[in-house]
Amino acid sequence: MAKITSRSQLNVGVELTVDESAKTFTLNVAGNLVAKDGVTLQALYSKFVDLWSTATYQDSPFPVYFTINSLKLEYQFGFDGSTYNGWKPANDATRQMIRDAGWSEYSAAGVLNRQYVGMVVPATGFPAGTQFYYQKTSGGAATNFTFTDAPNEGIQVYGDATNGNFDNRTFFKVYAREYNYTYDAKDLSSVSLSATGPYVVQLSLSSNLDSKIQVADGSISGAPYSSVSVEYFGTDQNKTIGGGSYPFRVVIEGAGATLEQIYTKIQYLLRQSGDIDSGAGTIAGKTADALCYFVGDTLYTTSGVFINNIAPADVNRVVLTDKNGVQRTYPYVAAGNILANASLLGAGSYYRLYYTTNPAGNWGTAAAVTVKDNAGIDIAGVISSSPIAFTFDYDGNVQGGRTAGTDAAVTLVAGKPGTAKPVVATGILTRSKAISLSLVAESDKVYA
Repeated sequence: MAKITSRSQLNVGVELTVDESAKTFTLNVAGNLVAKDGVTLQALYSKFVDLWSTATYQDSPFPVYFTINSLKLEYQFGFDGSTYNGWKPANDATRQMIRDAGWSEYSAAGVLNRQYVGMVVPATGFPAGTQFYYQKTSGGAATNFTFTDAPNEGIQVYGDATNGNFDNRTFFKVYAREYNYTYDAKDLSSVSLSATGPYVVQLSLSSNLDSKIQVADGSISGAPYSSVSVEYFGTDQNKTIGGGSYPFRVVIEGAGATLEQIYTKIQYLLRQSGDIDSGAGTIAGKTADALCYFVGDTLYTTSGVFINNIAPADVNRVVLTDKNGVQRTYPYVAAGNILANASLLGAGSYYRLYYTTNPAGNWGTAAAVTVKDNAGIDIAGVISSSPIAFTFDYDGNVQGGRTAGTDAAVTLVAGKPGTAKPVVATGILTRSKAISLSLVAESDKVYA
């Protein structure tokens, strides 16, 4: 079956029931009518015109009237163009099957009882069975559309005291967030509207397969995803990026994970109906604003979102957008690994990285300068495992008079008294995320 678009597909006693005494009509899932496909209000109106051309119905007032205002077709149940009569759909199941229209429902006294916006969401790229959902108020709860896949449904946005007692006509936002697909959301401002009403509003959404998702939801509870979180703040959180300090209001704890792993966890959180704020506030995931997105291999945050503790190798493929909408990037940070053989591992071992040549003192002299990592900490310590990851502020490090932004020759020393002989290795710190320095020490069989 398909959406009914012709009055000829509506048959009284099959797809349509008309109750003249109660002044209600019912759409029935029967014959040509499938609930998910529904029937256009134009076809239903045309069927009423045909019915009221017969003597059977002419003793009753006509159920629905339409006007065209500002190029918007507005249907009115319970009004025939001159008098109010109280005709209306018999139930919500009937209302949920009306397509391609919004409408108002009036009492016989001319009171506006209900108003429905015809929400139509042209959707491309989403998988079959996608559950679209919406908010009718800013910060309100997420509500699923009645049927899956691209929505076309009348949504009640106004009800008088006997029909819900609410007026939600100044806000509407639709969402679609499916695992392994990119997310999309639109509100009225995207189509230059500030309110809904008894007419059709179209909010288009699109999606694609998301190649950056790393694991299925069942793996989110494991490392490193379990350590990635997000916290929302009501005041500016100033964060240092390069030589400046900038304001942010949302802080993602990256926990040293890769950008793809951080993104995977954040997208997971944004599909949760419960609170995703690790702080004192309460933020429902499903209706929270997007926090980050990829362009190629570069991760961008949305306005006011900062990421702490990014994996060293990823720090130069992230763009952090501060609260003022200005995009901030880190100076180039080189990264690499120190590799050590088994005899160097464990308690009692040591390693230290020096500049081979440096204006303040070369390696091999008493003034030798230890290389500091991107955080300003000496690249030195115990070799507890291999490899040992390190970073280097290639564009900003000026230790001992070093010229920033240039390659640096380095000398790496290591040893483990009683187990491994002292060893020396040389290398060059370049503008790269894949620097490798290797330590291969012989077993020490003489030390006593």
